[in-house]
Amino acid sequence: MTPEEVAESLLKRGSTEVAEFKDLKVGSRVRRSAEQWGEAYTKGTGTIERIFHKQNSSWERKYGRPDVELIVKRDDGEYSYLADYHVDLAEVQA
Repeated sequence: MTPEEVAESLLKRGSTEVAEFKDLKVGSRVRRSAEQWGEAYTKGTGTIERIFHKQNSSWERKYGRPDVELIVKRDDGEYSYLADYHVDLAEVQA
């Protein structure tokens, strides 16, 4: 799916697009939690392009944490579609 298709799907399912959520902001450098080499920690491996929050979702009620999805453009040009808890901020932000 393209980033636009993913965004459209999230919006149709009741998510709201936001510019930031807690410490995550559009434009922030992030890495997937599993990416654990030095440069990934310091510089990140992608940039958040869009953030979506679905308030009071069944997932949010069940797990007791916000239901937040991200569209991240990776440095290799590919896109990742991830929940917020699968990413960590890079130490250095541009």
